[in-house]
Amino acid sequence: MSLPGSRINSETLTQCERAILILIAEGYENKEIADELTLSQKTVKDSQVNLRRKLNAPSVSSLINHALKKGSISIYEVLESRFSKKGTKEKRRQI
Repeated sequence: MSLPGSRINSETLTQCERAILILIAEGYENKEIADELTLSQKTVKDSQVNLRRKLNAPSVSSLINHALKKGSISIYEVLESRFSKKGTKEKRRQI
């Protein structure tokens, strides 16, 4: 367990939690996250509870701010994820 205010190491979060965190930062809703990651909505909600606890975030809306401040994710990861999906969707439309 880390001390209050200490930096959370990215290894503290599971790969699934990181993926959910990035999708939350992109503005996805629980159903969309579940569909994107092939998870149940309950798993997404449970992961959000774990993320809030690990990052000491009082609400889901404050989760991203806490994650960025603690170094759990970077804005570059979020942007890279967003733009890589946008390109994929545009390529699918052209086909």
